[in-house]
This record gives sequence, structure tokens and C-alpha cells, in this order.
Amino acid sequence: MIYALFDIDDTMTSMPDGTDRKTSVAMFRQVFGVDADESIANPIGKTEMMIIKEAMEKVGKPIDKVPDEAYKVWGENVAKELQKNPGRVLPGVVELLEALSKNPKVKLELLTGNAPERARAKLESTKLDKFFIDPSSNELVGALGNMAYKREELIEVIKKKLQPDDKFIIIDDSLIGANMVKKYQVSSILVATGNVSEDRLKEFSTNVFPDFGDNRWQKAVSIIESI
Repeated sequence: MIYALFDIDDTMTSMPDGTDRKTSVAMFRQVFGVDADESIANPIGKTEMMIIKEAMEKVGKPIDKVPDEAYKVWGENVAKELQKNPGRVLPGVVELLEALSKNPKVKLELLTGNAPERARAKLESTKLDKFFIDPSSNELVGALGNMAYKREELIEVIKKKLQPDDKFIIIDDSLIGANMVKKYQVSSILVATGNVSEDRLKEFSTNVFPDFGDNRWQKAVSIIESI
């Protein structure tokens, strides 16, 4: 089996500016009683667990463990915000996912910094949730941002479920994702739809796309199916 592990933000989707920051303000007030937002933790590419813990450290109230309520409340706030102002799917992503989902030798899963609640809100807003839901449990599949402190540790979450003949490939846009690919020497497709240029991403992977539009998704399918 080939596991195609997709990031969400700026890889498959684009959320309205300020969605995560605005909704994090409400979460920090409701759950922790502090005035904070995710931006103080420099959140790009980080897990939700790391973002929340780093933000709490910055405001002088460190926590040992992120309570489940924090993930739940942040996810609920994002869902409400996206009902008013939905996210959008980036070019070629739907075609890419539809093609891969038809191959019985490929399994679509997430490798994202978002915890399940926030991930589901974003995927439901963009109608991509159907590609990443286990029908038997109705839960998202993959390695998500409540499962590890560091983004790179999510690779170990994935590895634990693999059989000896299984392979995986990471599809990401961030510098943290690119460094993770390089450190672990894993197959990858990097897409310059976030804040990292194609030239910079080419330092980490031979498979770099500006986006998956203009039928570039077809080449991405070929790469994934041939690893």
C-alpha cells in the first residue's frame, strides 16, 4: 500500500486571512482565561499541540498537557467562522484526490498540524472531508496535530501503522514540512502554494510544483503511484 500523506493549510486549501488567529483568541480566552493568539507562537507548519503550549509559555502560564477542550473549542470556533466565510480548494487538488482515491493501492491520509476538530472544520468547509474519513468510524485518518508535539514526530505516528511492504509520500508546502522530508529522507511532493518559493523548495525535493493546476495533478498522480 502507498500512503499519500497530505497537509491541509496552503497545500490543499486556503482559508480566509486571519481565520486561525481570530478563532484562537476566543479559544485562549474560553479555555485558559488568557489574552493570546496563535501568532505569538509563529504557527506555520507547527502542530496544534506545539502552538498552544508555546503560546501559553509566552504569556507566562506554561502547561504540561494541552486539554482536549482546547482542541474542541478551537475547532468549533473555526467551523463557525468558515460557515460565514468558507475556505477554498487550491487548483488541481480535487482532481488529484479523486484520481488517487480510485487506485486501490493508494490510501489517502493526513499529515497535518491541525488537530482533528480544526482539520475537520477546514475539510468540511472545502468539501474535501470525504477523501480522509474512515467510513467505519467516521473519523479522520492520518497523523494530526494532537498526536505529537513536533511536526516531524508525526512521521513516527505513521510508521507505527505501516506493514513491511508499505510506502509513503508526503505532500506539503511548508518549510517545516520540507525540512522534515530532508531529515527523514522520505518521498515527497512539495508545492509552492504557501509562503515558500519553488526555488527554496527545490533544495529539499526533486518533485516541486507551483500548484496542481493546469493538469499538473496528473504528474503528481504518476509520481505517487510509482514510488
